[in-house]
Amino acid sequence: MPIAVWSSRYETGIDTIDTQHRALFDALNQLTEAFRTGTSEEHVKAGLNALLAYALEHFQTEEAYMRERAYPGLAAHLAEHERLVGKAQQLEEQFRGGKAVTMEVTIFLADLLAQHIDEYDLAMVRFLTVQPPTVTIQRL
Repeated sequence: MPIAVWSSRYETGIDTIDTQHRALFDALNQLTEAFRTGTSEEHVKAGLNALLAYALEHFQTEEAYMRERAYPGLAAHLAEHERLVGKAQQLEEQFRGGKAVTMEVTIFLADLLAQHIDEYDLAMVRFLTVQPPTVTIQRL
């Protein structure tokens, strides 16, 4: 049973972002499955690396959208991305250092992902989808 369950409540209406969110959910679930089945350390390492790579790619996409539309919450959203990447990198470093990484970590990451989408991404999308384009009007 997956711990990161995709729901329509996470849909943004922006295909690229929704596809990347689903990929993050899938990566978390694959990592969880690796813990459940007791697969090799290399499999877990590959899962952690994939999760981090997906997250970095996704954050770059979101940041490009926000910059393009001059999103007023950009600074806070960037800080949140940095915090999440830092947590993922910390987990990866602990794993490389020989510290046991358990399935509880994936549950924690799944909760972080859902919270991030709810608090940051959906607010960003509301701005992106209702913000009219900037138009300069010249008076005669």
